Amino acid sequence: MQVQKHARISNIRKLSRYFFFLTLLAMAIVAAAGAALIIKIVMAQSGDTTVSAYFAQAAVVGNIIVPLLMDGLSAELKVLGILGTILFFGMIEMLLMHIKQLLTCFYEGEIFNRKAVFHAKRAFNINFAFVASVFLVKLFSTVVSYFYPWQGATAHFGPLFAHTFDQIIWLCACLLLLWSLEIGVDLNEEAELTI
Repeated sequence: MQVQKHARISNIRKLSRYFFFLTLLAMAIVAAAGAALIIKIVMAQSGDTTVSAYFAQAAVVGNIIVPLLMDGLSAELKVLGILGTILFFGMIEMLLMHIKQLLTCFYEGEIFNRKAVFHAKRAFNINFAFVASVFLVKLFSTVVSYFYPWQGATAHFGPLFAHTFDQIIWLCACLLLLWSLEIGVDLNEEAELTI
């Protein structure tokens, strides 16, 4: 039996249509949130909070955005905040775009083809880069908090490594799904050659 003609394809097509619309909604929400945060940063009052003091405060508070909006920001910090926001939300939009394309392949009934594998690989690579970037920023913030303690407090490495462990499990699950999709493509191509 050809892998592409399996009976569950119709169920995958139905579900992928619903997920497609949810992905479009998520893309709109992410775009609106990114634009709102950029406006908040631009409109924030000017101050003398330096980049290192901000990262130390963000690590201690445990939130990288809230301290940014509470205090006055230096010009460098505003520029860094805008660039970081564009990069952060841009990566999420690119990830959602590839997921949307993958769901389009699924909706069309083309589960095991090279186009679907291409979008799945791109989504995985963007997700991996995103997780690595967030880890590096949090690690940097935690280390900086030891040099610039905020209100006498420093961040701890435990929550950072717990969150990283969580993300590694998620990435491994995504990698297994990607490999399964690639194996399905190979099996589908072999089935087409034998017919």
